[in-house]
Amino acid sequence: MSVPVRVLIVDDDERERIVLRYILEQIRDVEIVGEAVNGREAILLCQEKKVNLVFLDISMPELSGCETAKRLTQLKDAPLFAFITIKKNMAVLAFELGALDYIIKPIEQSRIEKTIARAKFQVAHKDTVEKIVNRRLKEHIDYILKSYKNYEIYSNKLPIREKGKISFVNQSDIIYCESQGKKVYICTTENGYLSNYTLNTLENRLDENCFFRVHQAFIVNLNYIRELINLGEGSYILHMIDCDKDIILSRSKSKLLRGKMGIQ
Repeated sequence: MSVPVRVLIVDDDERERIVLRYILEQIRDVEIVGEAVNGREAILLCQEKKVNLVFLDISMPELSGCETAKRLTQLKDAPLFAFITIKKNMAVLAFELGALDYIIKPIEQSRIEKTIARAKFQVAHKDTVEKIVNRRLKEHIDYILKSYKNYEIYSNKLPIREKGKISFVNQSDIIYCESQGKKVYICTTENGYLSNYTLNTLENRLDENCFFRVHQAFIVNLNYIRELINLGEGSYILHMIDCDKDIILSRSKSKLLRGKMGIQ
C-alpha cells in the first residue's frame, strides 16, 4: 500500500481553493491536510503538521507566494511546493526558488495528477535516502559503541594466555613488563606471568596515562615507582613498590619521564 502525498492548499480566493480541493479529492494517494488563506497561515500549518506538498497562489495579501516559498524552504522539514497562478511571466523565478511545478489557471486534473506523481516520486526518494542514512548512522554508532565497549574491557583487563588457560589481569595490578627473549614477563602485585605479548603490543594496549616505556626492555606502571636513583650522566635506576627489581631508565626516556611525573 502506497503512502499518500500530504497536501496543503494555500489561496486567498475561496472559490479557487474549492476547485483545487475537488480535483485533489479525485486523485488517488492524496491526503489534504489543510487549507490556508495566506502565507503566514501556510507556514504555521507546515510547522504543526507533516506536509509533503504545498500548492501556492502567487498573488496573496500580507505575504506573497514567492516570499512564502522562500520561508518554506527554511523550515526544518521543508515541504515541496508548486505554484498555481494566472500570471504567466513568473515561471523562471518560481523554478529558481525551487518550485516543483508552475501551473497556470484554470487548472486541469491531468496537470495536477502529473504534479502529484512527481511529488510522490521525490517524497519516496527522500524517505528512502533518509532510511539509508539513518541505517548507516545506526550501524556507525553501534560500531563505535562496540569498539568503545571493547576498549573499556581492554583498558581494565589484560588477558594473558599461559599453560592452557587465560588469566584476566587488572591493569592497575601490573607493576612492570620486561622483555625476555621472545616472551614478555608481566609482574603484578599477586603473580608473575610469562606472556606471548611483545612490548610494542603492550605499549599500545595498556593505558598510556599509567604506563610508560622507560627502556627498550621495560614498561612500568607509573603508580608503582617508589624512587629514582640518579647514577650520574643522565642515567637512573627505578625502584618499584612491591618488588625488588631494579629497572633501568634509559637516557633518551629520562627527560620524558621526568616531565610526565612533574619532576623539575
